[in-house]
Amino acid sequence: MGSMAIPRVIIISAAAFGVSGGADAELGAPAPAPAEGHRHSALACAERKPDCAATVNPAYDAKGKLWVAYAIEKTVYVASSADGAKSFSAPVAIASVSDGVIDAHGDARPKIVPLDDGTLLASYTTRPDKQMIGTIFTARSTDGGKSFSPPQALLASGGQRFETFVVTPKGRLYAGWLDKTNALKAKAEGKEFEGSGVAFAWSDDKGQSFAGKKILMDHACECCRMSAALDRDGLPVFLWRQVFDGNVRDHYAAKLSADGATLTGGRVSDDNWAINSCPHHGPSLAVDAHGGWHAVWFTKGKNRQGLFYAHSEDSGKSFSSPEKFGDDAKAPGHPVVLGAKGRLYRVWKEFDGTTTTIPLQLSRDGGKSWSAPKILAQTDDASDHPELVAYKGAAYLSWVTHKEGYRLLPLPRDEKSAAVR
Repeated sequence: MGSMAIPRVIIISAAAFGVSGGADAELGAPAPAPAEGHRHSALACAERKPDCAATVNPAYDAKGKLWVAYAIEKTVYVASSADGAKSFSAPVAIASVSDGVIDAHGDARPKIVPLDDGTLLASYTTRPDKQMIGTIFTARSTDGGKSFSPPQALLASGGQRFETFVVTPKGRLYAGWLDKTNALKAKAEGKEFEGSGVAFAWSDDKGQSFAGKKILMDHACECCRMSAALDRDGLPVFLWRQVFDGNVRDHYAAKLSADGATLTGGRVSDDNWAINSCPHHGPSLAVDAHGGWHAVWFTKGKNRQGLFYAHSEDSGKSFSSPEKFGDDAKAPGHPVVLGAKGRLYRVWKEFDGTTTTIPLQLSRDGGKSWSAPKILAQTDDASDHPELVAYKGAAYLSWVTHKEGYRLLPLPRDEKSAAVR
């Protein structure tokens, strides 16, 4: 098996930064410079607020508090908001790296998973400079996010990235990620190997440990995120970009068995995108209350190009004919789909040469039809990919831009347009 050097991780306590837990508390350490291109205020960056991050991952806990995970420079932070992102608690630093970098751009980003008992699981990936293989770390909080345990590596070798998590109603925590173990082994043996493996594990102790760590399928596209959702039977479904014969990089969706040993599903579409590189453009998945799987993705294949949507009513054995959406004249990309209280939402990014917008569409009939696109948010500067998050039937757009900072915008429950923000 090939191995890689793990970037040295420095554990940072909240106390070391002077964090008191109050929303207005300031961190005592010198502030790192904002990432290149950021125009956030010096105060936002000095206090390590989400406004100063390049990417932000949101999640609601069982009591309706919003949690976000993000990185600024070489430190991973978590913060929370009890007022719809109008204000955030003082950021808690989970860890910093002295060597290498933290994945915090595009499809790769730190993540936060609130569990029903109040436990918080944070994850992030470190990797050596200019290398695209990394190590996934997890850390836990059992005191409401005031402090986190020392981060532990999910695997000690092999190279992993693009972790995703989903929690069952019974509290089992499933993890999926892209794993280079078999690829590195093949390379050491002088053999060709396309992409990464798709690996899975689960935890029944709130993320303290993960069992069943195993690659179940090889040749996933190594630089595109995975997406995950729970099926109505409580088992996790995953969606990723797969490398098929001829270097065709289309999508595959599959459900993980209860024992974590097998995947059942199939190819989402035959876009026939043959490319000897990685698109850095992962898909998104939602599962509705009736068990319908809903997928959105980007392709530049021979058979179709742009953004597409398809659904499956037979657990991934077959998918509907891909439906195109987005304005090709505005470079549409990075779509996300979410189900909430009988509704489906899809959002994506478009750019007209000056302004980046987030169009929104709503479906009330399981994806059979969609409302006309409405612009939900916009910026004239650089921005993160959009994310969607839900709490008790209400859905929100989570978006951070270099100029405006972090925004959490409610999605409409009907076809009326929300005000552009």
